[in-house]
Amino acid sequence: MRAARAWLVLAAVAWCARAGPGPPAELRFEYDQYNVSIPENSPPRARAASPPGAPPAGLRLPAPGARVRFRIKHIPKDKFFKAEERTVGDFCFLSVRTRAGHADVLNRERRDSYRLVVQATATLSDGSQLEADTVVLVTVTDVNDLSPLFYPTEYDVTVPEDTAVHSSIARVSAEDADVGINGEIYYSIAEPTDQFAVHPTSGVITLTRSLVAADKSHHELAVLARDRASLLARGEEAPAARASVVVRVAQANLHAPQVRVRHLPELVENSTAEIYAIVEVTDRDSGEHGRIASLDIVDGDPDGHFRVRPSAQRGEWDVVVHALLDRESAPHGYNLTLRARDAGRPSRSSYITLPVMLTDANDNAPVFSREVYEATTPETAPPGTPIIRLKVSDRDEGRNARVYIEIVGGNEGGEFVVNPDTGVLYTAVPLDAEFKSLYTLTVSAIDQGNAGTRQQSSAKVKLTVLDANDNDPVFSREEMEVTVAENGPSGSVVARISARDADSGENAYISYSIANLQPVPFDVDHFSGAVRTTRLLDYESMRREHVLRIRASDWGLPYRRQAEMRLTVHLQDVNDNRPQFERINCVAYLSRRLPIGTEIATLSALDFDAGDVVSYRIVSGNEDNCFSLDSSTGVVSLSCDLSDVRTEIRVLNVTATDGTHFADPTSLTLHLVGGGGGTDGLECRDTGVARRLTELLAAAERSNAPIDMADEFPMAPSRYGENLHTPEFIDFPVEVKVNESVALGTSLVKLRARDRDLGYNGLLVYAISGGDPDSAFRIDPDTGELKVIGYLDRERETEYYLNVTVYDLGKPQRSTSRLLPVTVLDVNDNRPRFEKSLASFRVTENALNGTAIFKANATDRDAGEFARIKYSLSGDDGEFCVERDSGVLMVCAPLDRERRALYELTIRATDGGGLHADALVRVAVDDVNDNPPHFGLSAYSSRIREDVPVGTLVAVLEAFDPDLDAGGEITYSLPDQASEDTVFTVDRTSGTLRTAKRLNFEERQVYGVTVRATDGGRPAQWSEATVIVEVVDVDENMHAPAFADPSVLTASVSEDAPRGTVVLAATATDADPPGRDSRLAYYIVGGSGMAHFSIDDTGVIRTVTPLDREAVPHYWLTVAAEDHGLVPKYTTVQVFIEVEDVNDMVPWPEQASYTGNVVEHAPGGTVVAAIRCIDADDAPQPANITYSIVAGNPDGLFSIDEFTGLVVTTGRALDREAAPQHALEVRCWDGALACTVRLHVTVADVNDHTPVFTQRFYDLRVPAPLHRPQDPFVDALPQGDAASGAGDETSTEWEAETEDEDEAGGRVVWDSMDDESPTGIYISAVTARDDDLGENGTLRYSARARGAARGLLRVHSATGRLYASPRLTLMPGDSYDVTVSDSSALPYVLVHDKQSSF
Repeated sequence: MRAARAWLVLAAVAWCARAGPGPPAELRFEYDQYNVSIPENSPPRARAASPPGAPPAGLRLPAPGARVRFRIKHIPKDKFFKAEERTVGDFCFLSVRTRAGHADVLNRERRDSYRLVVQATATLSDGSQLEADTVVLVTVTDVNDLSPLFYPTEYDVTVPEDTAVHSSIARVSAEDADVGINGEIYYSIAEPTDQFAVHPTSGVITLTRSLVAADKSHHELAVLARDRASLLARGEEAPAARASVVVRVAQANLHAPQVRVRHLPELVENSTAEIYAIVEVTDRDSGEHGRIASLDIVDGDPDGHFRVRPSAQRGEWDVVVHALLDRESAPHGYNLTLRARDAGRPSRSSYITLPVMLTDANDNAPVFSREVYEATTPETAPPGTPIIRLKVSDRDEGRNARVYIEIVGGNEGGEFVVNPDTGVLYTAVPLDAEFKSLYTLTVSAIDQGNAGTRQQSSAKVKLTVLDANDNDPVFSREEMEVTVAENGPSGSVVARISARDADSGENAYISYSIANLQPVPFDVDHFSGAVRTTRLLDYESMRREHVLRIRASDWGLPYRRQAEMRLTVHLQDVNDNRPQFERINCVAYLSRRLPIGTEIATLSALDFDAGDVVSYRIVSGNEDNCFSLDSSTGVVSLSCDLSDVRTEIRVLNVTATDGTHFADPTSLTLHLVGGGGGTDGLECRDTGVARRLTELLAAAERSNAPIDMADEFPMAPSRYGENLHTPEFIDFPVEVKVNESVALGTSLVKLRARDRDLGYNGLLVYAISGGDPDSAFRIDPDTGELKVIGYLDRERETEYYLNVTVYDLGKPQRSTSRLLPVTVLDVNDNRPRFEKSLASFRVTENALNGTAIFKANATDRDAGEFARIKYSLSGDDGEFCVERDSGVLMVCAPLDRERRALYELTIRATDGGGLHADALVRVAVDDVNDNPPHFGLSAYSSRIREDVPVGTLVAVLEAFDPDLDAGGEITYSLPDQASEDTVFTVDRTSGTLRTAKRLNFEERQVYGVTVRATDGGRPAQWSEATVIVEVVDVDENMHAPAFADPSVLTASVSEDAPRGTVVLAATATDADPPGRDSRLAYYIVGGSGMAHFSIDDTGVIRTVTPLDREAVPHYWLTVAAEDHGLVPKYTTVQVFIEVEDVNDMVPWPEQASYTGNVVEHAPGGTVVAAIRCIDADDAPQPANITYSIVAGNPDGLFSIDEFTGLVVTTGRALDREAAPQHALEVRCWDGALACTVRLHVTVADVNDHTPVFTQRFYDLRVPAPLHRPQDPFVDALPQGDAASGAGDETSTEWEAETEDEDEAGGRVVWDSMDDESPTGIYISAVTARDDDLGENGTLRYSARARGAARGLLRVHSATGRLYASPRLTLMPGDSYDVTVSDSSALPYVLVHDKQSSF
């Protein structure tokens, strides 16, 4: 029911979501296609109905007052239908009905659907027309006017007598052309029978009792077919179709063949024996079913080595070997599966397994696991180190599979040896990878079969000797000297060093480094050996000879081998410095009376390069050769009469050169003066060149001081010394004991040794030099850990004496050996053995406790505690037990054959060491009648429709009795059912439960049926089970609810109606009989008014929310009426509700508030704003709204038009300074309701006010400072009136910005400052105001000081703060006056200084 309601809601919302006011832009149907239905055989003028919940067929009106007509454009030939229209609100409904006066009727079986194309024509008020088309699919619904028919009406089937009970044996089929419940068919058997049952809906006939061909060879029965609608209406009197079914019983093959085998002796592989076994086959059936059709090998012989042929004796077959057998191909022999099949139909088969065991012959050669072995061993491996185990297999067994291994080639030097029994390959002598790194050995394996039948094979072993780091790097030159010029770029290659290493791999990779302890300006590339400078080299300041110790290191592990060489680098001087004058820019005053030859000055230039000679020359200023310069000493002398020289100043430019580079020219300025007779002091600027040269020479002396070699180079590593010490064992064990069962890889002991040498001289390796003939042990060469690598057997070897040797890797190599006794401890490795490992016995299930069944006997080859045997039992649940010491098996608990009929008991014999052996004893339990029948469940449940025919199968109950023979035969009965009220029957042999009369859900919904199962034992035993039969109600709800008007209901309601107002009673009727099928419930399932209306159980629609016509003028509802049937039926109808208007809408302004702007002093009639209100009432005539100003206009500055709402000025003066804003309240009135809206009027400013100082005269007194501040930059400025000089172009923030005229008509300066952080001494501030706004009210201050304060007293242009320059004298008693201007007002400021203490 909930699903139906949800579907209704979705369908109705899909249509009603489109409903709402406003006509469409064109004429169109809501959907392109509509579905309607009408019953067949309907009378004339019957209307077709839309599916419940479907949107109504029709379209919305294109305009108010439009008239819409519908017609079917393409009328079918039979002309059954006519289209009609009905307009409600803004929607025109389309309905289809059958025509009157038609001779034919609708027949669903003849035609079940029609497709109608309907055209809508709308005529508008102006006479124009619009058209639209849609498709209406008319479905003709079914009426039960036909009966079922069988085809065929006779059935004949053959069923084998061994067909299982409840198997399907046939299927009958009937058809009814009606649909739905009218066409649903129930099958039933006409006469009661316990042998068969028919499924009521599928028509499948099943077997409910076993068939016996000897008792009855064929059965006849009649099957009836009725439709469900007829059964509901008329019961067993309903018309039925009949079909006859003949069931013929075929005889079956009941017994399978029996097979018995006689064995012959074992087979030797590759022998020529032909017959292996004789098989006898019999069958208890008679006739064709007892004839043996074939005996075949069906499994266990994939290669076809065996075949079966009939013997000369009847009923016997021979198993023949017809190919040579290979034991290696089938090491476990063959398990042939023989199948005997009789000639019955269907045939039966029996299977038996025939084992075939083969004896071995030496026909296989030993085979190595690989044709080529590859192994590696380090060259440091000592003699006796195991390398690889050569695995050899021989497919033969016994002596034929025992193999002897030896080296037959590639071992000319005797470097390797192999254990002939275990196949472990050892080193025999020390190896050298530099001498020979690859060996290829040929090894041979020969089995130990009888002489003349031995087989052998060979394999290759490729041994790679891995290089160890046993060679030092060797330099191509032990010493090298190179010379490099100074000033070469950083990274320049000085020399290339090379070394080589005889090792290979990473052991031969060489890296280079500088071993000097002190830093040097060189670096070596680690890989190429290129020695490069790391910085710019300077001959004058750095060391001039470097001795480098270059070290070459290989990459070997665990230690690197190293070598060193000596590289001497000599630094060569180059001329890379220019001469530099000690003093430059010299000035001298010369008397014009100086005689020729007088020395005027001596110029000196220094060159940092060693050995460079400096010479001097005049570059310019001596064109008349009045002066001479000594090129070697730098002495400048007079060479002319100065009285003849007309100039007052002579400038000589002199340079110095070392022959390659020139110094920067220096000037010698000579002032020629009259009077005197000498030279007036030479003044020059010192360059500090001499001091730098002294420092450079001192640094060079320090850099080239003698070197202590011990501090410069490290000592050679001690690991390069001689191998002086022999290895020695530490805490060598006296004896090692190990169990013979120890796992491979077990570590026995870790031997330790030491060597007081360092590096490779102290690096040790371990080896077993002897005492291990079985290759059972291995010692790790590096760690000395002794492990087991071969299986130990105390019976084979009780003690090993291992000769353990430890070697160092020095040169010459030293070693030490010790004997290590290894004792193999015995373990219990022999299991007990039973005399008989398999036995079978029988015992009845009522045998008494203590009954002896079997005595087990086991022996153990071990002695002592390991030979003492205890018996235990497993495989049972406590019913049997075994005597611990004697091994007697007996019954120890009650037996139950039904729980367990066969026991496979395992008797375990365990010796004192824990090893055990098992024997299998099969005990079969014989039956007695001690169990009642048992149902699978104590209670069963079944559901069945109330309208099924009599004799319908309800359930099949099956009970089980584990007893055998008569004790397991079961019969069924209904003990609690009275004979006068038989509702169900049960088959006494099969347990099939059937209905005995028609059921009625309204009378009884549930039955509890007790079924009893009784066995045939003496005495008989029984059990019961309950079957809960639930009668399923059948839908008898034949009619759906119907509204008075099936298409649309109309109503109206005032928009001011209160909640709960009754709008309409939308009631429906149901033609079903009184009861739940005709009891109705109503729902609003869709439409635009779902949230505004409700409907009760009587169909009355009420308002639930306030309504507003102005918001929604009308509503659509989809109302559903639903009955309470088992399968509810429902009907929907559209409800149109129109909302009637009342005057309830207050006029409303278009804006929440209005704003206007007007300039002060604006003339009258200036437009300020336009007010507009809207009345939302949906009245026939538009509302007449008037406007008035009700507040905020006391002075009458504004007026409003009563009808348009236009606000203008009245002409009265507007003064922004008196009232910058006005808030007017405007009322909108429709004659009954009114609202107000606020108008904010802003008066714009006009510059109609001058600035005004708060004071016209300021008398300021400031304290005089105790100390005058020192500011060198400020003191450099001119003081007093000099500050106003026009020639000063370098004045900063104190320069004048404006000018004005003084009393005499001249220009005077108005000073101001604009800095964000003004400098100077803050004195006070002046304040002015301007009532205007914005730029009109923004003030700028400037000042004009008089007298000594002119230019030193300034005012900040934005703040009016007065500042004094630090240069202004502030002494006690001083007074200054300054005039401050804001471009209009000129206050006078008098500043006094007074003595104050701080």
